[in-house]
Amino acid sequence: MSDKNAAAQLLLQARKPGKALTALPESALPADKAQAYAAQAELVSLLSDHSGRPVGYKVGCTNATARQMLALDSPFSGRCFEKELSTSPAAIDAATLHMIGIEPEIAVRIGKDLVPSKNWQRTDVIDHIEAVMPSVEVVESRFSSWPLMGFLSAIADNGVHRHLVLGKAVENWSADRIEQTRVTLTANGITVREGVASNVDGGPFGVVAWLANHLNAMGTTLAAGEIVTTGVMTDIYDSAPGEKIVAHYDLPAVVELQVTPL
Repeated sequence: MSDKNAAAQLLLQARKPGKALTALPESALPADKAQAYAAQAELVSLLSDHSGRPVGYKVGCTNATARQMLALDSPFSGRCFEKELSTSPAAIDAATLHMIGIEPEIAVRIGKDLVPSKNWQRTDVIDHIEAVMPSVEVVESRFSSWPLMGFLSAIADNGVHRHLVLGKAVENWSADRIEQTRVTLTANGITVREGVASNVDGGPFGVVAWLANHLNAMGTTLAAGEIVTTGVMTDIYDSAPGEKIVAHYDLPAVVELQVTPL
């Protein structure tokens, strides 16, 4: 069995500028998903000391293209933290990041616990959602070998999550409207990505159902008040210092993020 505590400590240190890992040592490398999530849980406990309490989840690899990149057969989850959550417009310091992966997404706030009493489906979770918001996730691998270090290391690395920016809650939303939402991502006013919410497996609400079942299987419940960001609607965009990122949703809504210059 891998040393989850050693993995967590190494990944915590690797978040510092200039400290990215090439790979985890064999003694700390998870052998399967269960060990990877155990290492993630240790890392989350360490991160809570300076990133604040966990306030929700990110779900990654919610489309076939992303899973192929990491040779993965299902999505994965990571935790979002109070001090790594912003409302639009927001700014992030490029000097603190190893990479600046930009992902326009749909986020939700859970209104009622999704308890482990059933196999959750897309249609079941809709009534358990209190709010829907456009979002931009900033993803950052703590491995210089990204994505070659593999999915088990990505899971242990808190699902490569770094920051979440939320837009205003959508008024009078419907499931069909949200699943048909389109987004155009611009960097310094130039279109760099386009996509639609249905690009994620089962749409955003299908992703919430997957997460609820995934957490239930691990003995955890997706709880009221928690935020879930449901996966990238486009291909990931690798941003650069100094760029102003704007995700234009046809809800209509915008999410703005300024990446500071070095």
